[in-house]
Amino acid sequence: MALKRKTPGINGSSSADIAFMLLIFFLITTSMDTDKGLKRRLPPMAPKQQKQQEIEINDRNIMRLLVNRADEIVISRKDASGVDQLIPVKLDELKDYAVEFITNPENKPFLPELERREIEGLGERTVITSGYAISIKNEVETSYQQYVNVQNELIKAYNEVWDAFAKKEFGGKTFEALSPSEKKSVQDAYPMHISEMALSNLAKK
Repeated sequence: MALKRKTPGINGSSSADIAFMLLIFFLITTSMDTDKGLKRRLPPMAPKQQKQQEIEINDRNIMRLLVNRADEIVISRKDASGVDQLIPVKLDELKDYAVEFITNPENKPFLPELERREIEGLGERTVITSGYAISIKNEVETSYQQYVNVQNELIKAYNEVWDAFAKKEFGGKTFEALSPSEKKSVQDAYPMHISEMALSNLAKK
């Protein structure tokens, strides 16, 4: 008579461990979607011991952007007589406002000051002050998509400014066609100064 071999039972705790390990594996290896369009490097965190200092900037050298809870964009600035203005701006208009602010081609008194600066590789050029800033304030309820849209319009503005300056200074070459040192010269002339620090005198809607 043949002996019946007893089959060992399945260890329930081992199965649970395997299932848990598989879950962790899939969580680690599953690729997550990333937002495209923002390629601007964020500034490094300041050391803990470093005290935050207020930076005084002439009012004309600051473009204050407010994106409110309704995703509406407002520019707050002073006019030529020093009176505060609130200018509602559509998203497709923002780039042109930013380009004018970054370059001030007509030397308007309510846009950044023009100055003669030494640009590496080019010599002296008349450009706007390097001490300007575009300051963005988003409300808590501002949608993330509108936040991305505003950032992208500002990046487009800088690309347009850099492209125009590159063509003027380097024989018609686009910014992307420049060498690394030539690109640095262009960005020295028009550095990107975008801040997301909330300014105390930013007018709220």
